Amino acid sequence: MSKVLKSLSVTLFAATMGAGAQAQSTDLRIAARDSYIFTYPLVMMYRTMYLQAIEEGSPSYAGGMGEWLHLGVASPEDNDIVTPNNDTPYSYAWVDLRAEPWVLTMPEIGADRFYTSQWDDLWGYVLDNAGSVNDGNDGVSVMLVVPGWEGDLPEGIDRVIQGETSFLGTLTRTQVLGSDQPSDLDRIQQRYVLEPLSAFLGQPAPQQAETIDWLGWEEGAEFELGYWTHAARLLPLVERLDVDTEAYSALAMLGIESGQPFDIEGLDDTQKATLQAGIDDARALLAAQAGQLTDGTKLFGPRSAVGQRYLDRALGVYVGIFGNTKDVSVYLNRVVDDQGHPLDGSKASYEMTFAKGELPPVDFFWSMTMYRLPERLLVANAIDRFSIGSATPGVVTADDGSLTLYISAEPPKPEARSNWLPAPDGPFWMVLRNYGPGESILDRTYDLPPVRIIE
Repeated sequence: MSKVLKSLSVTLFAATMGAGAQAQSTDLRIAARDSYIFTYPLVMMYRTMYLQAIEEGSPSYAGGMGEWLHLGVASPEDNDIVTPNNDTPYSYAWVDLRAEPWVLTMPEIGADRFYTSQWDDLWGYVLDNAGSVNDGNDGVSVMLVVPGWEGDLPEGIDRVIQGETSFLGTLTRTQVLGSDQPSDLDRIQQRYVLEPLSAFLGQPAPQQAETIDWLGWEEGAEFELGYWTHAARLLPLVERLDVDTEAYSALAMLGIESGQPFDIEGLDDTQKATLQAGIDDARALLAAQAGQLTDGTKLFGPRSAVGQRYLDRALGVYVGIFGNTKDVSVYLNRVVDDQGHPLDGSKASYEMTFAKGELPPVDFFWSMTMYRLPERLLVANAIDRFSIGSATPGVVTADDGSLTLYISAEPPKPEARSNWLPAPDGPFWMVLRNYGPGESILDRTYDLPPVRIIE
């Protein structure tokens, strides 16, 4: 995807060669597009942090930094993030590491249940997962630290999680089993512990960090010129690396420097129009790439894996903020039928058949989730089924060992309803989540069967 973006160095060269006003406007527009792609994860991760840990009036406010927001099973009303997960209810939390590290303790859990505590920094890099895949189900304690932290691990700490920002967020997933009672999930989530290192060690707390004057978030800010004010305000919160020098140079072309105020109102109408055009260009690029996406594995990971592929990094946040690394889960998408036509519940009913022995190879479980487009949110339906998979009670396998899923807006014939995944009366997108993916999923020799129209 990196070839999609024009080289920032070319952009900067053109801008410094004394080109005419029109050429300079074009260069500024390209720089604005590239800068939007570069900073998009930072701004949208801030949006999530602001709503969950800063803005007390937010419906998703958890109580502040270091406080858990434990959610139940996702529903169509949940719109905090796109492509919400229906199989492993979420627990969110954010920590401010400027004064001292924090400690996460995951409890021992039953061997038949999957759980993982994913941690991201404000760039959207996935830093680590504490839980089933990396640690088993016997419990683990990890320490969350600021960029540049060095030192010895305190007794009782298994390892360190470190990103490029002093604010980290978690999306912790807990599998729901078919036999669960409503209280079972709550009982497990309440045993996830987040505490400052001083509390973990039983020592006095250090002096608190300086209070930050947070910029309020208005929904839709990512579409408008106010986006650039957010980007400018957030840059001082991240560790600046030399490998990102060209990206910071493009931001400087827009007048955005870390730690410096950015005054939108000080721009003339032409400059404002150019910066808005850069936003529109970047969003069109993200939408186009999302529409062609069939494999999201390269979008999520640490800096060592994603690197400076800024478009991939932004696309990961665009299609599924807090998406996870491929060793924990791999998502495979279906956006078209076997004839290459976009899936649309208003135009057809569909089926997908897994032949005997061709179900997704996983260590834990798999599920197929339905999302309406363009919102990429769950689909309200008469049976309140938003996903279907290996842990869904009542799914029927045919006599020949195959498994067929029926995908439609209207209920299928009675004998097929046990395997029905309700679709919206319009465009949709399906995501197959594989937890603990097998080797054939990881090396991409496994693929989903085609989606066929039911004649």
